[in-house]
Amino acid sequence: MDSAVTSETLDRESAPSVLWKAFDVLGSFSQSRRALTLSEISRGSGLPKSTVHRILTMLLEVKAVERVGSRYRMGLTIFAMGTCSAEVALRDVALPYLERLRRTTGQTVHLAVLDSSDVVYIEKLVSPSSPPTPAIVGGRLPAHATGIGKALLAFSADGARLPDKLNEILPARTTATVTRPAALRQCLREVRENGVATDRGEAACGLACVATPIIVNSRPVAAISLAFPTTAGSGQQFINPLREAAAAIARAVVTSAKVPLTAT
Repeated sequence: MDSAVTSETLDRESAPSVLWKAFDVLGSFSQSRRALTLSEISRGSGLPKSTVHRILTMLLEVKAVERVGSRYRMGLTIFAMGTCSAEVALRDVALPYLERLRRTTGQTVHLAVLDSSDVVYIEKLVSPSSPPTPAIVGGRLPAHATGIGKALLAFSADGARLPDKLNEILPARTTATVTRPAALRQCLREVRENGVATDRGEAACGLACVATPIIVNSRPVAAISLAFPTTAGSGQQFINPLREAAAAIARAVVTSAKVPLTAT
């Protein structure tokens, strides 16, 4: 492919349609929908059954999906490919420090990366003393509604410029969610000044978070957060352990040969 062609110009019109359709089919699966019938995949992908059947036949041949009775599920090929990602390597390096942070604070710990206007969670260590959180490993939440997302947005390469999707009225998860771009920009300025982001009932009612980025080579490769009940106060007592864990993970990433780093 010509080096001048970027991901922005590679759209559904210029790329082979079968590739997009295959991803539409695979995108029908989720942690709550691990095994699906042909009809369910058709509804989830928005593709006709005949097209889904043709795509599934190809995916079966390369073991990207497997068939169990009348249902289909993700295959080992997809699992094996996923383990090669930089995010999995980052998670492996960070895990001992995340576990120590959970023991120290007694709260649920998250590790996430930024993908445009969303955060994608790559680890979650649950504490019985913390309330349930909406985050799931591999799942997404809007960055503007989460402490961990605001920590990543604030320290991104151009923290003063929001992704296009965040330059309009933003969807609210609760009545506390910041929905105005101007208010979000002010919030991110405060996060850059303090080095810590907060979320008080913005992602889920009754749930608070404090978060900080993991900075490597002057950019955030990920962020970590602690979740606790809003009734437990501001979370000030968790900030120092959180910062120490983020700094320790950053040092471990730099010295690890497992995590590929983008040159700055």
